[in-house]
Amino acid sequence: MPPDILLMGHIVKDITPRGWRLGGTVAYAAAQAARLGLDVAAVTSCSPDVSPAEALPMAHWHVVPSAATTSFDNRYTDGRREQWVTDVARALGPAHIPPAWCRAPLVLLGPVCGELDPEVGTLFPPTSHVGLCAQGWLRRLEDGKVVAGQVEPDAAWLVGDTVFVSKEDVDDPEGVAVWQRHVPTVILTRGARGCTVWDAGGRHDIDAFDVEEVDATGAGDVFAAAYMVRIRETGDTLSAARFASAAAALSVRGAGIEAVAAREQIETMVGLERGVSRPWR
Repeated sequence: MPPDILLMGHIVKDITPRGWRLGGTVAYAAAQAARLGLDVAAVTSCSPDVSPAEALPMAHWHVVPSAATTSFDNRYTDGRREQWVTDVARALGPAHIPPAWCRAPLVLLGPVCGELDPEVGTLFPPTSHVGLCAQGWLRRLEDGKVVAGQVEPDAAWLVGDTVFVSKEDVDDPEGVAVWQRHVPTVILTRGARGCTVWDAGGRHDIDAFDVEEVDATGAGDVFAAAYMVRIRETGDTLSAARFASAAAALSVRGAGIEAVAAREQIETMVGLERGVSRPWR
């Protein structure tokens, strides 16, 4: 039986002044999807000193062995993040996905540093909703420092249903709307300024929830995972984006994966009534 959601990308060592902690899209998204009640499977690559299954037992893990684990040195100044990449794990492609997992109804491809073969997006049936986290395909490195990428209107990785991109990841944030040529929904997250959704109905700007920010690392990954779950439950892009915004806001109130919120907290913040969500399966 396939999982409810398949995640793919490098798990990360996020380097902090107190040492490193586990991060990356697959880590934050696995925690959020699991806390929303989904059966989660994840494909990643890392060195033997990192055990995703021990650190994040809420997911089923397929780990491709690597000599290194992708590592990011994250530094924040006046709310702005700067990143340096110090190590990169093995690249991932179609052959690394267990065949049964390809039938997952939700798929979130979350590269962090160009590690995913764009062909991965073509593997899934039309019934799967495929989300694409653009950051890992956009990022460029200059002497190890991450710099914003450029909008490529016809990039090879644009195979899916929803693209998630942060204003920090691209040099022309408004230009990402052009990706609708290939993907029905494009969502630009703007941190404390909320998000913009381009869908079949046009452009929609959604305000962020007002919270005291402690650590914004992983907020975009939490947003993407929560959106994927909610779009499956409601089919409504704006409702899903509002739900995802609440999840992201809750996640920045603490540090690391432990701050990722459960469904009841998110629904309370967004003002939904209990029991609105339809159960999985």
